[in-house]
Amino acid sequence: MSLCGFAARFVQQPEVAEEIVQSIFLKLWEKRNSISIDTSLKSYLFRAVHNHCQNHLAYAKVRSNHLALVREGFIRQESFTDPVMDSLAYKELNDKINESIERLPDACKRIFKMSRFDGLKYSEIAAQLNVSVKTIETQISRALVRLKEDLKEFLVNS
Repeated sequence: MSLCGFAARFVQQPEVAEEIVQSIFLKLWEKRNSISIDTSLKSYLFRAVHNHCQNHLAYAKVRSNHLALVREGFIRQESFTDPVMDSLAYKELNDKINESIERLPDACKRIFKMSRFDGLKYSEIAAQLNVSVKTIETQISRALVRLKEDLKEFLVNS
C-alpha cells in the first residue's frame, strides 16, 4: 500500500492525503542531517503518516466545532484570523466548550451530546430516552443558555 493510499484511508480526501505525505517528505529532507531512524524506513514513514493524519483529523474536528458555533451565532467569525495562532485558539475554545459541557447536569449533558455530537434529531433522542420532545427542547435550551454564559468572551454580542 502506498503512503498516500494509507493516509487517504484516514482523511478520506486524496488531495489532503497527498499534502500530508508531501509534508512528511519535506520535513525529512529538512532534517536529513540530524534525523535518526531506529526502525525500518517503511515503518517510520507509515507511523509518521498515521500521526500526521491523526493530528489533521483532530484539528479538523476542532475547526468544525468552531465553524458550527459561528453558524449558530455563538462566536464571532473574526475571533480567529491569524493562521499561526488558530490552532492554539481553537484548542483553547474547544477546551472551554468541553469544560462547559461537562459541567452540565447529567441528563442535560447526555441530551446535548446526543443532539450536537451524535447528530440525532430531537424526536430520535426523545424516543431513545423515552421522554417527550418538549423535554428534549427544554434540556437543549438549558444547555445553550449555560454554554452562552460560559463562553461569553467568544460571543458575537459581547
